[in-house]
Amino acid sequence: MNAIIALCHFCEAHGPGPLFCTQTLRETNIHQLDIHFDSERKGCPACNSVGNSMGMVSEDPDSNAHFVSSQVPVISETIELVKKAAFRSISSEVSSCSSTASGSDGGLVFFGDAHRGHVLSHTFQLMDWEARGFSKLFSIVILMKDKMFLLNIQPFLADALGKISKELQGYAKTVYEEDLKAQGSQRAQRITQGYANNPTTTRSLVELTGKESIFAYLHAHFSFVLWAGARYLTESITLGSPSVPPWLGRDTEEGFALVQNDKEGYLMRRMGLGKLEDDSGHIDEHIKAKYSLRMFRQILKSDFLSVCFCVLTGIQIVIRGPIAKGTCLVRNLKKLLPEPMYKLARSHAESYKAANECRIINLSQDAVAPNPSAGIMRIDLVDDRDRDTVAVCVWEGALPSKLPTLLQKILKAVDEDLFTDLVLDKHLRAMIEEWKNKVVCIRKMSSNQDVAKIKKIMGIQQQDQVIITYWYSHL
Repeated sequence: MNAIIALCHFCEAHGPGPLFCTQTLRETNIHQLDIHFDSERKGCPACNSVGNSMGMVSEDPDSNAHFVSSQVPVISETIELVKKAAFRSISSEVSSCSSTASGSDGGLVFFGDAHRGHVLSHTFQLMDWEARGFSKLFSIVILMKDKMFLLNIQPFLADALGKISKELQGYAKTVYEEDLKAQGSQRAQRITQGYANNPTTTRSLVELTGKESIFAYLHAHFSFVLWAGARYLTESITLGSPSVPPWLGRDTEEGFALVQNDKEGYLMRRMGLGKLEDDSGHIDEHIKAKYSLRMFRQILKSDFLSVCFCVLTGIQIVIRGPIAKGTCLVRNLKKLLPEPMYKLARSHAESYKAANECRIINLSQDAVAPNPSAGIMRIDLVDDRDRDTVAVCVWEGALPSKLPTLLQKILKAVDEDLFTDLVLDKHLRAMIEEWKNKVVCIRKMSSNQDVAKIKKIMGIQQQDQVIITYWYSHL
């Protein structure tokens, strides 16, 4: 990902500015880089991170990319852009959620333009015994030229930056509590007087967190975000049965020395390509391969359309039959939902759960299940004399006269003979992510007028509202 990630802070002596930056370099002689640091900040402990004469480097052997961290950006043309982004992220582009040092994170704020770069900013506070108000303001900004790419991977970035800030807050809180025990008697006096013990002294991030290797920690995390961000959303042309990308193969563990060992699993979970948390791990692999989404279409026959509609719109589906086949059906139906909604599906349950707890549930053949209605679809999987699976579906509801756009696209993809099962799964995941992001965008709107405008821009029609309403309440 061709972006710059910078940790910014507000210095009581020098104001807002970048503290630590990481960026991707390709075909660049790292030994010839010349870093320029503001002279007025050189003597300030709070404004110093790794110094003007050193940096940290990680290499990705697959793409031949270097991830370089330093006090300021190593490309001179970007120094001023990062300074302006840091100033705005600390001074004006601050989320109202980030008002407490130990509370919830501030989410992401988007600002910028084509000339100064597009920026996603995550603002947070760290506890500091010696600071005014006992806290210091920090932000993590991601600056890049590609606006659409930046916004499309926003869910991944929000999750990653939120985890980084929470860990920093945890470190700072530990140091703060130790200071409080040592100097607790001075707290009331400081609050009354309204200034720190020594206003001319500023503490470095190492002192705030109590971690000598805090910048190595940040380098590892920032480098991983750049590395994984480039693979979170990719475009590829697949002919026939695609091979596994090299970055998902055995060489993955050999790349980044500074990235945590579970990076492959984390990235695969974010993209929906790896093993997800479900109850189907005990099902034999050849059974999983046999009972694919297309196989269940053949089993469900004309009821397949109604089943997909119920999954997308939140009508409860109760499945009874052999555990293995029921589990495989749940596993395939989950592919039609965003990952945050997977928790609404139960691959195996001992007893029936109400719709407010579970929207897709698999029961054993002898379990008690409610009668079908407009709000409940019953699917009974049985084996006939030839040991072929037969599905009996009963639902008292009716399909709308015009199907939702997403459902139409899903049916078209399942019918595409040129798609292998693997390609179909990836195509479905891309479509589900697209519509999930549409719902996320609608959640950001503050008025009904804005919602109507964004729906028109994103091509959301009246028949799509039933999906938007259901997903809106669970994302």
